[in-house]
Amino acid sequence: SAASDVYKRQLRAVALSEKYRCPVILLMDEIIGHMREKIELPDNYDEIPQAERKQPTCAPEDYLAYGCEEGSKVPAMAAFGSGYRWHVTGLIHDETGFPKGTGAATKSAQDRLRTKLEDNLDDIVQVENYRMEDAEFAVVAFGGAARTAYEAIDMARAEGLKVGFVRPVTIWPFAEKQMKELAGKVKGILVHELNCGQYVLEVERAVAGKVPVSLYAKYDNESATPAQLLAEIKKAMA
Repeated sequence: SAASDVYKRQLRAVALSEKYRCPVILLMDEIIGHMREKIELPDNYDEIPQAERKQPTCAPEDYLAYGCEEGSKVPAMAAFGSGYRWHVTGLIHDETGFPKGTGAATKSAQDRLRTKLEDNLDDIVQVENYRMEDAEFAVVAFGGAARTAYEAIDMARAEGLKVGFVRPVTIWPFAEKQMKELAGKVKGILVHELNCGQYVLEVERAVAGKVPVSLYAKYDNESATPAQLLAEIKKAMA
């Protein structure tokens, strides 16, 4: 079920936060937040993969809380109370964790925080493809709007329209590679959002004019019906 999918996303969010030592935000919009569905929980919780947090292998006196092994951008993170000490600050800092606001230290810290994610986009970014095998036109939507899209795509297919659906599971980092690949497969893209249009700007940037990108924005406190979205699909295809 979709609720079981959300449950698995929560487990993955925790795993990513531990693996890359960064916060992960699980976005739940009003529609999804007010739904009630069955969820299938495992009989044996030991079967659930545990989050991986890199542990230090050096002696406590040699530990650098933000020092990285060669080829890695993610520091080992010792558990509190394990004998390893580090300083926690909200300021720019060096490998020890103590504040150091020089230009070189600031650039080094920002480069590490950025590249540890950019170098692992294939592991972090997820999208779902629905009926995209032979699609000539694609709908892109996420969150509550995605619930409408599944049914609208089925309705379009029933009318013989070769339409597919791409759901960004990861909103940020943006699915740059996937959207560029999508632009090479279809003749047009419709982005459906329950706002005035935000994600569509990123899609347009990635597509870079290769195919037309249109927006179906709805922001009147009601989600779109599948029939309404289907009508917008037909307009965009025309």
